[in-house]
This record gives sequence, C-alpha cells and structure tokens, in this order.
Amino acid sequence: MKLSEQTETRAKLWPGVLIALSLITAGCASSPDSAQSTQSQKPLSDPIYAVGCSTTLQPEHQLELDLVDSLMGDAQSYAALAQLESMSFDTQYHWLRWAQLLAQVDQVDDSEDAFRAIVHTCGSYEAHHGLGVVLVKQGELKEALNMLATAKDMSPAASGVRNDLGYALMLDGQYGRAAFELRTAYELAKGKGTVKQNMIAAYYLNGGEAALSELRRDVGLREDDLTAGKQVAKNVLGGRP
Repeated sequence: MKLSEQTETRAKLWPGVLIALSLITAGCASSPDSAQSTQSQKPLSDPIYAVGCSTTLQPEHQLELDLVDSLMGDAQSYAALAQLESMSFDTQYHWLRWAQLLAQVDQVDDSEDAFRAIVHTCGSYEAHHGLGVVLVKQGELKEALNMLATAKDMSPAASGVRNDLGYALMLDGQYGRAAFELRTAYELAKGKGTVKQNMIAAYYLNGGEAALSELRRDVGLREDDLTAGKQVAKNVLGGRP
C-alpha cells in the first residue's frame, strides 16, 4: 500500500499509522490541575491511560521527538517504539507517534485503539488521519473514508491527508474523486513521495491511456513514473473485493 511515509512537519503524522488502551480518557478542556496530572503519564504505567493533548513543545520534547523521528527515518521502528516508551508523553505528538509506531510493528489493533483514544480526547486532524490509515489497513473502508474526509476538512492543505484519502477512494472504486484528491496532493507536495505514483494510478483507472497522455503533458512525467503508477493501479484492482 502506497500510504504517506513521513510526517509533513514535526506536528504531522501518517501516513497514511498503536497495548489495550482504554477509551476512558480525560478531555482536553480539563482544569489546570487535572491537565498536569495527565501530562506525565506513560502508556504502560496504568491500566487506564489519559491521553495528553498539549501541542506545546519544550526543547526537551523536541529532542525526544527528533530521536524517535531519526530512528523511524532509518526504518528502525522497534527501536523507535522502545525509546518512545521511555519518554515523558507530555505532548500529543508523543501519543501520535506511539500510535503510528504500533501499526508499524504490526500491532494494528492496539494502534487503532490508541488512535481512537486520541481522536476521542483531542479531536485533532492528525489523529483522524492516523486512524483513517489504520482502518484502511484493516479493510474498513467506509469508516476509513469518513475519518480521512474529516481530517481533510480540518486541514485541507495537508498533502499527506489528501494522498491517503485519494488512495482509499481508489480502493473503494471512486476513481474520479481519487484523481482529484491525488492531483491536489501532488501539487501540494510538489511531486515528492509516493503521491506521484498514486496520482498516475488514479488517472489510469479513471480514464485509461488517454487520461495518462493528458496528465503526462500537464505535469511532465517520465516513462518509469507511468510504469510505476500502472503497477499501483494493478495492485489496487487486485486488492478490491
């Protein structure tokens, strides 16, 4: 699956993705005292977890997240998860990365629980996006599309969100809508990442070779781009029920 592979900023997560997490969580609009009591709670420290929604990054938080991001960038997801679970979990970004990493180490059910808790507590577009991606992985397309559409409405210029929404629309057979979302994602991302191949696939599925010829003239695609995009289209068709 060609889902978003990296966050667009330090505050944005996937792509496009998590320890039996209770959904009995404290809301973001809590009192200062209750907010302070939840911020230092780690996911493994109590059977009832309180998700923190803070988006304020102190220098020490940035150092922690930079370490996790570096390991994730080197495809060391297990090490990244181990390092993260030794940290403070003082910000929402720690929780989002935890949920994402659980999916990357094949703990997809736990990833879903974690993202649902963050959606329930914080309601951020990043949490909706992450949950949508996990639901795509699980084949729950209807709910996935709702989550990804909500994330897009909350942050319409997030290329990763529109890329993953477009891919999910392809899986659902909505090729015209997928082409629109993926062309938008392609321009927002300036052609970087997997979005190019996904866009080509959507155009090909929606209009065949004629659509690809027009797209090639518009954006200047290479032959290897077209070949890779057609392979994505074949994968999409092979994965449809």
